[in-house]
Amino acid sequence: MRRIFLLFAITAALCSRITSAQDSVTIRSDPRDLSRPISTLLRQLRDREKISVTYEDPRYSNSSDVEDVTSAVAKNLSPAEEKLRPRILVPRGKAITFVYSPRDLRTPDGVEVTITRMLREYKALGGATFALVRDGLRFHVVPAEVLNSAGESVHQGSILDTVVSVPEARANAAQLLDDICTQVGRQTGYRMDIGPGAINMHDAVREQGIGEQSVRAAFEQIWDSVTAPGSFVWNLYYDPSDKSYGLNFSYVGYAGPVPK
Repeated sequence: MRRIFLLFAITAALCSRITSAQDSVTIRSDPRDLSRPISTLLRQLRDREKISVTYEDPRYSNSSDVEDVTSAVAKNLSPAEEKLRPRILVPRGKAITFVYSPRDLRTPDGVEVTITRMLREYKALGGATFALVRDGLRFHVVPAEVLNSAGESVHQGSILDTVVSVPEARANAAQLLDDICTQVGRQTGYRMDIGPGAINMHDAVREQGIGEQSVRAAFEQIWDSVTAPGSFVWNLYYDPSDKSYGLNFSYVGYAGPVPK
């Protein structure tokens, strides 16, 4: 009887290990492009788990956080040409491998815990410090701390906390997005250009304006009024070369999990 019990215990333990291994998923940064490892991992989470999560770059100012890729991008230039060419700078990230269980992403609380752990593990590798903001159907990964030019760690909030408003007028949703980005530039001094992901918004006509609120809330209001709520997210990338932002929207599909 004792042997039978021992055999059952061993079998149960092996099955548990196999189930656990099958249940875990490993995602990795792209070794060919380490400029934005957290964005890379979040994109995989969106694709695999349909998690509605946005990403925002920090504004890097310390030389250790950026990499000059001018020579790699602009090949076959003469020494004189290379000196005259504007420098091409990109963020310098850290390679990261992250393991999670899809079962942990079935609730908003589980999503929050999992992404927070990802950000914490990245910081422990020497990467930038991010924070997670939870807002309705979406989660937002935003900068929290960066190194200044002197190498000191300083707080840095999200540029999407900037408060904007757009008066009522008949306009398509793409124009509203553009007006919001123009206001951000005027208020902060940082230009924000919109990529081609919002091209389908030209057919979505709105007459309602945007009341005084954060840029993040305004983006959500515009997209959720013309598409399935939570189905569109964005990546906001900072260009250290010209100190501007590039904003790209992408479709996630059904946004889950739904908050209770």
